Amino acid sequence: MDHQGGKRVIKGDRKPRGAKAALIVILVLAAVLIAGYVGLCAYVDRAGTFLPNTAIAGVDVGGMTQAEASSALAGQLPGRLSQLSASFLCGGAEYAVSGAEFSFDEARAAQQAIADQHGSFFLGGWHYLSALLGRAEYPVPLSLDETPRAVAQAIEDCTDPEAQTTWEQTDRSLVFRKGVTGRTVDVAALLDALVERFDHLLLDDEPASYAPIEAQITTAPPAEPDLQAVYDELSVEAADAYLDPDTKEIVASVTGVRFDVEEAAAALADTPEGGTCTVPLQLEEPELTTKEFQEKLFADVLGTSTTKCAGPSTRWYNIDLAAGRVNGTILLPGEEFSYNALAGPYTEAGGYKKAGAYVGGKNIDTTAGGICQLSSTLYWTTLKANLQIVERNKHKYNSGYMPVVGTDATVFSDSLDFRFQNDTDFPLKIECYQDDSHRLHVTLYGTDTTGVHGEPYSVTLSTVAYQNTYKPDASKVPVGGAPVRDEEYARYNGITVEVYQKLVDKNGNTVDTIFLHKDAYSVSNPVYYYNPADAERLGIDPATGLMTLTPVTPAPSVTPAPQTSATPAVTPPAEITPIPQTSPTPEPSAAPTPEATTPVSGPGMEPEDTSSPAPEPPAASPVTE
Repeated sequence: MDHQGGKRVIKGDRKPRGAKAALIVILVLAAVLIAGYVGLCAYVDRAGTFLPNTAIAGVDVGGMTQAEASSALAGQLPGRLSQLSASFLCGGAEYAVSGAEFSFDEARAAQQAIADQHGSFFLGGWHYLSALLGRAEYPVPLSLDETPRAVAQAIEDCTDPEAQTTWEQTDRSLVFRKGVTGRTVDVAALLDALVERFDHLLLDDEPASYAPIEAQITTAPPAEPDLQAVYDELSVEAADAYLDPDTKEIVASVTGVRFDVEEAAAALADTPEGGTCTVPLQLEEPELTTKEFQEKLFADVLGTSTTKCAGPSTRWYNIDLAAGRVNGTILLPGEEFSYNALAGPYTEAGGYKKAGAYVGGKNIDTTAGGICQLSSTLYWTTLKANLQIVERNKHKYNSGYMPVVGTDATVFSDSLDFRFQNDTDFPLKIECYQDDSHRLHVTLYGTDTTGVHGEPYSVTLSTVAYQNTYKPDASKVPVGGAPVRDEEYARYNGITVEVYQKLVDKNGNTVDTIFLHKDAYSVSNPVYYYNPADAERLGIDPATGLMTLTPVTPAPSVTPAPQTSATPAVTPPAEITPIPQTSPTPEPSAAPTPEATTPVSGPGMEPEDTSSPAPEPPAASPVTE
């Protein structure tokens, strides 16, 4: 039997092959779109920043973090608000309120806006796409810390005078007059309308012209006064009189004032309309009234000192200049005194002249020489006043002009300073000047609240006597000539001391003795030049430069007489007596020394030596004495 051909029968409702492919494409595209959207949501979530085209109250914050947006609002909104105003009508009159009277919470605005954009993971992508297609605007919460001036004026103009409760302050009481039923302004509704108006104004890129808001006038019983606002306006904390840090003028004391808010509320509640009630004020006097402060200010001498100033005139000039800059200085409690800050700079441009100072062990003319005498006298005085010393540096050599060895204080440029702090409860005033006899006076005025003063003294531990030293120099001294002194080298004994502060009460009783510091001052040997040919004659040991050998007297010589005439005998030259060594200066007493009113020579200082010792210089820099 022959087979016959035929068509294949499609079973069931199977779709054509093309439809199946299209479905697969659609599913793939949907999967891609879903994956892309999920990826976009993840991107937005990870970024954590504001979406593009986002603004808060008209300030563009797109791409910013929450903190950055908050900072941008704080920086830009005050300026925008100050340029906006809204008007309202009350009783036929128009009033304007400035945006500058509104406050805002920029942190809250930024937090609310970013929470809206990032609150849901799966909505993040939708917010992002929406932001690309249009601008997202968010408001900023506005508020009024107090009633705007225009609203307060409108209340006064549009309200029956008797309708408002008023108050006045007398010396010792607060008198309230309770209002009566009458016309009044619906202030709460007006303020709400103003806040809403400014919300719209901030969101408009170009604020449109809005019609004035209509204030509502109603008839109502007197509103309860804001007693807390009255308290905030009236109350004041008691404050002591003090010295203004800038003007140095007395600021008057303030009597504290307050009242019991609950007592005032109860009194008003019991007062009929139109009646009055009195609430007592609670007064608190300050601990230090203006009168008391005036009586105590600079009333006591806390410490005073005098030292004798050696010349020359340029040194006196420098001391005068420094004293003029320090004189009259006032230090408030807790303030710090800096000698360099007041007396500097120590330069010719700063007005100083050249005078004796030590540089590399030599006493030479240096700009501002002599200024350390004032810083030293100040240090001595602050010890007497028992003030807190912040910084003090000693000289290399004992200065000689301080009555108590170890109470000197050297200064130099910005590296060495003399500083102390006013650690009393009242202001201090410094008085310093050089009189016609070249005595330097320093006095510290303040308020003595303890009755204790200081008596600084030092105890000598050791001394080193200076020695005359000799240097050969044929160019300075001829053969047979006496040694010549180099005046640039002073003669000071070395001395090591411990400095103490004895604290004494007003009855003369010692209440404490405090160790302050230990100072070792170097010896300064004077230098003489001699002719090398005279070393034996003078007994000088060239190896040590000291006159420690036995002098050798040279034999007299006779000049041969000419043949034509008789020659008288030659008288040998007179023998030159060697310069003796100077004995050490006696050790100073450990007891406190009274104020100096005459020149004081330091150990080994000759009376005719008017040069001034100076501090040891840092490195090779000159240090003014």
